[in-house]
Amino acid sequence: MQKKRFHRTKRFVANRLSTETYIGLHLTVTFLVAVGAIWLCSALLEAVLDNATLVRLDVAAAEWIHARVTSIGTTVSLRVSEIGSPTSMGVIAVIGGAELLRRHHKTLLFTWIAAFVGGGLLEKVLKILVHRSRPIFNTSAPAEQSLSFPSGHSMMCLIGVGMLVYVLMIPGHSGGIRRSILIVTGTAFVLLVGISRVYLGAHFPSDVLGGFAAGAGWLSICLGVRGIVRHRKHRRSRAGVTTERTTAHPIHARAES
Repeated sequence: MQKKRFHRTKRFVANRLSTETYIGLHLTVTFLVAVGAIWLCSALLEAVLDNATLVRLDVAAAEWIHARVTSIGTTVSLRVSEIGSPTSMGVIAVIGGAELLRRHHKTLLFTWIAAFVGGGLLEKVLKILVHRSRPIFNTSAPAEQSLSFPSGHSMMCLIGVGMLVYVLMIPGHSGGIRRSILIVTGTAFVLLVGISRVYLGAHFPSDVLGGFAAGAGWLSICLGVRGIVRHRKHRRSRAGVTTERTTAHPIHARAES
């Protein structure tokens, strides 16, 4: 009995680490990223609502940064923030969605819509639940009207850039240098957007981290579900081909068995 259980566990672990199918290593990594991101977001939520140690660190970090703000840094941060804004991500969402619709990528289109729309709704819900006020600093940046936690720029930029990089890597199943360039460039830009929000006094550092965590969690869930759907479709199509061959060549099927 113990041997059977050991072999089942060993087979299960081997399947979850396999690189040959989506439900192997790919899905395992996606699941771990989602769990880690959700845990981090929950921890930040609890710490912010507790209004203790993390809040004091936030204020201290923000004050240190804004004591060193320059006009050039503010100008650069404004430009980066504008490019990575939820509005810009909305434009990407519409253009990308239209292109996926034109190319009849149904599963990917549903994933694309779920990522952007669901992410936007999740951000609004989290802001209402936490109801954290914005930091107040004397900068030349425009006044922010919405609540502070999580950073909408950070969250939606991570989702938007993440989906864009994911879609760009799919057509040729790109690997090597092109894949690395896309991932590094996308990651660097998302981080710059997050930094710009703190530099401009629009958010505390934990707001940005919360945005990254919530965005990464939601993006991982969307991509994980998309991968499972594609895997099941692939299995059904293979099963259909096998059935057709068996029906068309019954003699050969008996010989193989």
